[in-house]
Amino acid sequence: MSDIDFLIKRGEACFSEGLFDLAISNYSQAIAAGDGSSLLYCLRAKAYLEKAWQQAGRAPFEEEAYEKWADAFGRRPELQLALADAAQAVSLDPKNSEAYYGLGEIQIDKRCWAEAIAAFDKCLELVPDDAEAMYWRAVAFDELGDTAKALETLGEAIAANADSHEAYYMRSQILVSGGGLEEALADISKAIALDPEAAEYFLQRGKVLSYMSEKPGGAAHLAEAIEDFSEALRLDPKLAEAYNWRGLAYMQAGEEKKELKDLNALLALEPGHAEGYRLRYECQAARGKRLEAAVDWLYLCFLNPKAIVAPIAEAAGNARADFKKYSGN
Repeated sequence: MSDIDFLIKRGEACFSEGLFDLAISNYSQAIAAGDGSSLLYCLRAKAYLEKAWQQAGRAPFEEEAYEKWADAFGRRPELQLALADAAQAVSLDPKNSEAYYGLGEIQIDKRCWAEAIAAFDKCLELVPDDAEAMYWRAVAFDELGDTAKALETLGEAIAANADSHEAYYMRSQILVSGGGLEEALADISKAIALDPEAAEYFLQRGKVLSYMSEKPGGAAHLAEAIEDFSEALRLDPKLAEAYNWRGLAYMQAGEEKKELKDLNALLALEPGHAEGYRLRYECQAARGKRLEAAVDWLYLCFLNPKAIVAPIAEAAGNARADFKKYSGN
């Protein structure tokens, strides 16, 4: 085995153990020793990408906090290095489908949706039945707001690989936003059957069932939703979003103590979750816990100063209406 081959093998071993800095070091040494192959640049791009994910930590689920996290992640220096390596891999071998796939993944992480689609299109020209490339292409279409194209592409991914649980999961999410709850439930149930250890899949089915419980005659779905949220939390006790949704389900079911317990768990995981404080404020107020409610209201106003404007505006509107009523104007 040559020195270069040894470095590549050692880099791959480090990568498989999650030692991404060591993997990058070995691949860099192999490149410096004279191996300028497309494959090697591909390998180093993957290592840079995984290092970025390893360092980024868990993403928050509250929309505003997530957007800030995603923007910061897209600017990580490791992503720039990965992008440079993937572009180099493509230029060295325009028929390297793996290089185009990696380039597309990096553009997804950088939130460059059109560029990601272009990369996955190239990948699919070379490997037309690559279901994973189809899936990520659908993600990019969805982010661009092209729901129809996203659904079409997910259908193609499922046709290419009937075991693509990620595609069923994503299609369920899109269908929910369009009001197709029955179809969404069928898709997420298929995803769970294919991967019963995915906490986010149970969370998604719980959401679908929660929406269905609000429809006429759908009350029975609420207990099913709570079961799915509970299973999601059994699989991943740090899944803050599941506490949020189960708390809402408990509120709908009139179980205030259980709602409060879930809101406490949510805020322990995400102390900056303004909506969580609003919900806990309402829960404490309903239970007659005035002091606790007041503290939560102060936290809410600190995290979201606009929160204090709504009740003032409502009170002013009521006063204006009363004035007109009693003054005859």
